[in-house]
Amino acid sequence: MNKMKKRVFISYSYQDKEFVEWLQNKLKDFDIEFWYDQAEIDVGESIKEKVNEGLNSSSAFILVLSHSSKNSDWVKYEMNSALLLNAIKKGISILPIKIDDSEVPADLSGYLYADFSKDKDKGLELLRKSLLKTKVIDYEFQDWSNFDGKKFEDLIYDLLNYEGFKVQRTPPTRDGGYDFIGYTENVFGKPEKIIVEAKFYKNQKISMDILRMLYGIGSLENVNKVLLITNSELTNSSRNFLAHSATNIIVWEGHELIKRLFSHPELVKKYFPTATTKKKKIQTKLIDNELQKVQELIKKLDDCPEGKDGWKEYEDICIEILNYLFVPPLGKPKIQSRRENGIDIRDAIFPNRNSNENWKFIRDDYDAKYIVFEFKNYSEKGSEINKQVLLQIDDYLKKTIGRFGIVCSKKNPNKSGIEKRKDIFIENNKLILFVSNEHLKEMLLRKHKKLDPADVIIDLIDDFNLKF
Repeated sequence: MNKMKKRVFISYSYQDKEFVEWLQNKLKDFDIEFWYDQAEIDVGESIKEKVNEGLNSSSAFILVLSHSSKNSDWVKYEMNSALLLNAIKKGISILPIKIDDSEVPADLSGYLYADFSKDKDKGLELLRKSLLKTKVIDYEFQDWSNFDGKKFEDLIYDLLNYEGFKVQRTPPTRDGGYDFIGYTENVFGKPEKIIVEAKFYKNQKISMDILRMLYGIGSLENVNKVLLITNSELTNSSRNFLAHSATNIIVWEGHELIKRLFSHPELVKKYFPTATTKKKKIQTKLIDNELQKVQELIKKLDDCPEGKDGWKEYEDICIEILNYLFVPPLGKPKIQSRRENGIDIRDAIFPNRNSNENWKFIRDDYDAKYIVFEFKNYSEKGSEINKQVLLQIDDYLKKTIGRFGIVCSKKNPNKSGIEKRKDIFIENNKLILFVSNEHLKEMLLRKHKKLDPADVIIDLIDDFNLKF
């Protein structure tokens, strides 16, 4: 009987087609069947349905990362972190490969990638080994609804042992801010001592405070590494902090944790006894209705023209996104109109009366009875987000409104805008945040993953306070 071939889904920019054909030729002897997006999708077929079909029948998802792929709407759709998480939950391995000097997107920074940009042979060998390790999983991950902190900690203890660590629990009376001490060997065969913290959340993020605490504990305990394991997910600001300021901390986020669990069926059976077996279930969609909605909003944002021609369109899409993200817990916005430089300007003011943890924090700290959003669709060569823009918002933030405002814009503030923001905070204790299109996209993806999108707002507040 012939051994069944592994099916691999490849996402790539058409401009990288020559590389993909080279890659397929190099891997043709490894019993791998490739699913090409452009090659497999016929004119008139639903792209989303074909992506569902291709991914559902694959055991691995290869993402070809390049300068071209960053500008490809098709690849950006497939790289969507929510889609990747859905794929991981169904046992599909994510294998990014880098073919030039482009940066790895933040959503993929937690994945091990094969680097073809400097040495094709080494990249090919790493990818080949990853593909050989890929298993066809016959069950699907469900959720964490039956877990609490204690059960999650027990799972992590067992997982670490399965992963080859020698693990000791920290006695409750001597908990120094971490749960386990682990011993392992590094790549050179030298022993390493690692402290491990397990963090279980229903819908919260890993805060910057926790990362700073673990960084301090790692220095105090004089260990090689600190390992944080969570079912949740870092924000992009947290990832940047780890990359530049806390390189001794390793994080197994939710997607990495699920991937490791799939390597140990015994653990899945023990802790997820109701895990769905694929053979018993009709094929489910990787791209659900909510993910489709998120993608539509992101596309609208990306396609919006810059400058005066797209000003009203930008306001409309931002208000639509904010309503989708934050109503509730915030109340429906009041739209205020005014005229500025010949353009009709609309501001959105959201009532903030909910007990949601993040928005209550903002209400208490900044007396923010309302959350004021301004929208600036300035083009790259057009007007600047300067001190005048900040003064207008400062004037808007009256006592009856609160001391907290947000500017939404694709464009970053210039030096005068940044300095004026500091002055306003010092003189009036008012905080104005700059929210970019990328921040809006990150919040949309967190919303789909059942995480609080306002975590991104809180990270921006933390970032301002730390750099002040």
